Amino acid sequence: MQEYRELQQDRDTLIRDRKRELRAKVPGFAEIDDGFVDQGRRALIASLSDSGEQPDFRALTDRVIAQEKDLLRQNGYPDDYLNPPYRCSDCRDTGYVDGEPCHCFRKRAIELVFRDEPVMKRLLTDSFDHFDVTNYPEDRIDSQTGASSRQWATQALEASHHFVENFGEGTRNIVFYGPPGSGKTFLSSCIAGYLLREGKTVLYLSASRLFDVMADHSFNRDSGTDDIGYSSIFSSDLLIIDDLGTELTNAFTSSALFDVISSRGSEEKSVIISTNLALNEIRKRYTERIYSRLVEKYNFYHLFGFDGRYENRLKDLKPAKENGGN
Repeated sequence: MQEYRELQQDRDTLIRDRKRELRAKVPGFAEIDDGFVDQGRRALIASLSDSGEQPDFRALTDRVIAQEKDLLRQNGYPDDYLNPPYRCSDCRDTGYVDGEPCHCFRKRAIELVFRDEPVMKRLLTDSFDHFDVTNYPEDRIDSQTGASSRQWATQALEASHHFVENFGEGTRNIVFYGPPGSGKTFLSSCIAGYLLREGKTVLYLSASRLFDVMADHSFNRDSGTDDIGYSSIFSSDLLIIDDLGTELTNAFTSSALFDVISSRGSEEKSVIISTNLALNEIRKRYTERIYSRLVEKYNFYHLFGFDGRYENRLKDLKPAKENGGN
């Protein structure tokens, strides 16, 4: 809210500075400006008199604005010189629309609350252009489906493009599953970055961090901690749960996970999950109702046969050799 107050103050200061400039440089502007103040004062006094006549302040304001714009055009200034654009036209830089937090407010709040989360820092750097399906071999076959590693990677990439290009139009949620380094987090990050650039609110958390936030809300409600982290889990346009299965699974985490996917599902808010667990392991570790909900509402994409972390380590070694190193 302090940021929004500063935005409003900066805009007010800019308008005052421009008015001073116009009063000094544009003949007739000061008379119009002073006349508006005088007319408004007289109208207000009249409204408080015994006659009780209510002045039309809107008509008065519109008339003066029209006069000012005409004078500005005559002197080479743009029409909106005294009405500079807001950073967010929806809430007019107040942070709220009809008493509810604006999309820009929710997005900025998430950025501030989770700015130290490692995965949140990479969202605007990963790109679909850097996801190369040729890294996934054609001779590695998924025994359950008969599809090759490259076929699965191609499907996952196409599904990711479809997800962002049709976001909010009833697209199914996504589960990326496979071994570490296979590209699950990278694709999730590409999706998140794309939607962030489109102005959507995205919350990207590891599973363990997600359940920490939920546990803190459930068990430390009197601690005075800011609740924006917890509420963002349910209100953000997109929630990405990374590394599901690495958390300590217990009755609380299973219940919390069901609460998240059920609540967001009922609100038609999107979720992406990445996990190292195979499908049968997901079914064993979590309750049957969670697995059923995932099968019903999510598309599954198996990424395997390529270890991007290992490949990146090899790339880090190459420059030294190419530059004459031993």
